[in-house]
Amino acid sequence: MWKFDSNLIMIFLLIIAGIYGGIGFFLLNLFTETIFITGFVLFFFIMVLIHGYKTLGPREILFFFLIAYSVAMLYEYTDGLGFGELVHCKPYYSNVLGPKFLGKTPYVIPLVWTISFYCAFTMTNIIFNRLKTTRESTETISRHWFVKIIGMSIVSGLMMASWDLICDPVMVKIGAWSWSHSGSYYGIPLWNYEGWVEIPAVIFFIFSLYMCKIKKNQIYIGGDKQSQYTLLVVLLYIALLVIYIMYAIYLEVSYSIPWAALTMGPIAALTIVCFYRSLSK
Repeated sequence: MWKFDSNLIMIFLLIIAGIYGGIGFFLLNLFTETIFITGFVLFFFIMVLIHGYKTLGPREILFFFLIAYSVAMLYEYTDGLGFGELVHCKPYYSNVLGPKFLGKTPYVIPLVWTISFYCAFTMTNIIFNRLKTTRESTETISRHWFVKIIGMSIVSGLMMASWDLICDPVMVKIGAWSWSHSGSYYGIPLWNYEGWVEIPAVIFFIFSLYMCKIKKNQIYIGGDKQSQYTLLVVLLYIALLVIYIMYAIYLEVSYSIPWAALTMGPIAALTIVCFYRSLSK
C-alpha cells in the first residue's frame, strides 16, 4: 500500500518554491506582483503546515498559527500598540500585497510573520536542545523556566530581525510599503528592528507557556528518533535568504546582502551544529 511521505512532499515543495522564486523575474511579466507574491507565500505556508503538523501536532500547530497571526496582526495594525507613531516608525502599505484588514494591513503580512516565525521557533528549540523524541513534557513553570524562555524568545526575535535586514530593503524597493520617516539603515528606521525582535519574542513566550501548560514538547520528525527532516526549517530559512539575495541584486539593493548573510548564515550553521551534536548524545 502506498504511504504518504510528507517529508518528500516538503522537499519537493521546497524545490518548486526555489524554482518559482528563481524565475520570478520572468513570471512578473506574466502575473501581477500580488499574484506572484501570494503564490510564493502559499508554497512556504504548506511546507510549514506539514512540518508543524508532524512536530507539534494538529491541535498545537493550529493554536500556533492562531496566536502568531493574531499577535502579528495586532502589532501591525496598531503600529506596535502605538509605539511606532511615537518613534516615527510607521509603515504605509501599498496595494502590492493584496487585500488589507480594515483597509490598512495586508492579510498576507501576518501570514509571512507566522511562516518565518515557525522556522525561528523550531531553530531556537534545536539550538537550546528542547526538541524531544517523545511528545509528553515534564517542564514546569518556575523562575528558571521564565528566565530560560525569555532568553530563547529574544534569540528567536534576533533570527527574525536578521532576515528583515534584507527583506525590508527589497520590499521597499518593490513598492510593497514605505516608511513615514527615513531611518539610518538605508532609509529604514532602526526601531523597526526592535519590533522584529519584540513580536517574535511575545509569540514565543505565549506559545511556550501554552505548551508547558498542556505538558507537550515539540518533537523531532520521526518521534522516536531525531530525523534529519527536522532540519528542513533551516533550508527554508536559507532559501529565503538566497531568494532575497537574487532580488536584492536585481533591484540594485545589494548593499543589504552582507548584513543579512553575516547574521543569517551563522545562525543557520549553529542550528545545524547543535542538531548533529544532539544526535551524538
